[in-house]
Amino acid sequence: MGKKHTKTKKAKIKKQEKDFVPGTETEDQFNKVLSLLSQWIKAGIVSVEVDVDGDVNFILPKEMDRLLETQVPRDLGHKKVQEIIKNEIPPLIDAGLRRNPKQVIRMTMSEKLYKKIDAMVKRSEKAVANLVDSSLKERIMLRRTTPGYIFNEINSIQSTYHVEVKEGEKIDLPFISLELTLAKPRSGYIFSINPRERTVRPYLKDELVVAFDLHKDDIKDLIKKLNKIEEKINKKGE
Repeated sequence: MGKKHTKTKKAKIKKQEKDFVPGTETEDQFNKVLSLLSQWIKAGIVSVEVDVDGDVNFILPKEMDRLLETQVPRDLGHKKVQEIIKNEIPPLIDAGLRRNPKQVIRMTMSEKLYKKIDAMVKRSEKAVANLVDSSLKERIMLRRTTPGYIFNEINSIQSTYHVEVKEGEKIDLPFISLELTLAKPRSGYIFSINPRERTVRPYLKDELVVAFDLHKDDIKDLIKKLNKIEEKINKKGE
């Protein structure tokens, strides 16, 4: 009886987690998750990213599961906490920075939450107040307003060119190939189909990929120039 009861209980918990809709947790539970997330961001445990269209994403580390085991609110498992952080709080931040938060919430959240729309608007205000500082707000608004390209992604590959400098003499030229992906916000998406791998990948219509080769000392020089730009920005802000 004991083993059967345990199996039944585990199955019930799994079903509850599967049926869980972010936003249906209690206000106390939401406030606790919001407070923990704010602490984790300040401590550098969770990082914040802003995508091309100005949407916020929270990057949780792999060891987050262990951290959640000791800090989650009562009756709210760590998977539900992750659901709230990944799927509820970002659209709440988006809504909290819009002129009509109710409309945004209706467009991005489950119909199950429509009956508590006023409570969700208050949650959006709390999310912005606790997680969005002036710098993050500026980053979000820049992506929503700029007509130009913004930096989206960077990849690097190390390799070597084998060059013949003169007859009978060859040298190896080590280099780093940087691939920068730029994109225009709100440009819409196109789906690319790879028939061999049977995969479909969405990418922005106005996405621009620029690749260039650099020597390691060129990288150092680039970093110096970027540091000088940062110094000028910091001086203007003083």
